[in-house]
Amino acid sequence: MLIERLTADLLARGGAIVDSGPSQALDVIAEPALRGILGLQEFERLSFEPGVAGATFIDYDAPLVDRLAAVVNGLGRVARVQPATVPRKPIDAAALIDRSLTIHNGVHRYHSHTAVDATYVGATFEYTVLADERMGGVVTTWVNPATRSTASFESRIDPTSLPDDPEAAKAAERTDGSAAAWPLAVAAARARISPVIADFLERLRRRRERDVRRLREYYEEIDLEIRRRLSRPRLDDDLRRRERDRLDATHRAFHTRGVEVADRYRVRLHLSPIAVWLCRLPAYHIKVRLMRRTAAADAVFSWNPVDGRIEPRACDGCLAPIDSAWLCDDAVHYVCDD
Repeated sequence: MLIERLTADLLARGGAIVDSGPSQALDVIAEPALRGILGLQEFERLSFEPGVAGATFIDYDAPLVDRLAAVVNGLGRVARVQPATVPRKPIDAAALIDRSLTIHNGVHRYHSHTAVDATYVGATFEYTVLADERMGGVVTTWVNPATRSTASFESRIDPTSLPDDPEAAKAAERTDGSAAAWPLAVAAARARISPVIADFLERLRRRRERDVRRLREYYEEIDLEIRRRLSRPRLDDDLRRRERDRLDATHRAFHTRGVEVADRYRVRLHLSPIAVWLCRLPAYHIKVRLMRRTAAADAVFSWNPVDGRIEPRACDGCLAPIDSAWLCDDAVHYVCDD
């Protein structure tokens, strides 16, 4: 669990003694200075699952997570780490493209491939989904801006290898393509989050349908009763006017309450960037010819040694990474089903 690893790493970084406890909890012993900053007891048991007796429950909304910012602030803003080199092995690029690339309404032809040192941009986001309730988490995406593709490898940077002295960290020159990578990273993050929040959205949909059904039944009953009164014979004009006014007021109230229900269940997704990572890997760029009827266009795909597969390329429309695509008739844009 990411929040468990993050909490343990930051507490240890701040000087606390952190050990595994029962029920996947963390047992923490901290010095007085750190306890004062984080609001901890001399001995604290932290649980990342609710309902564990004798433990403080920690999720992304817990006060301790906010207080850990004081520990993060002391780590410096930029660091350069030299990890172990990943070897580049020979590949059969044509066969990989034939197996991996699916074009629904066109054809593709392998053209050539080139060995490159590719720069990948990783972006870590904190996300919050807000409706009548909320949920949140952290997601990391890796994108290759040169080929507009997405890698699935997780960060291999060991936090303990980062320099303690912020002055020792050197900022890389802005030749990494991180600016071009940003919209790709945001779209990839949304795609990663979508299946995670699917159950949340399904529960939301059921509650919304329940409330709309109850609201409709309530006002339909009132509407029916008013119409019964209006259908009575010998109803004087004054009473008929009042009943019609009531009917109009009922319709306005139904509309107002309907707007309130829609607003209550409106979903808002907030993405907050936490960190940006740059990683250089020995990769292959593979040039492919895409053809749709009489039109054609060239596209470049990427293969990296960590994933060992062709990276999903971004849709030319929404920028979300896709494993299969459709081609536009004229410009041969590479697009998703939507």
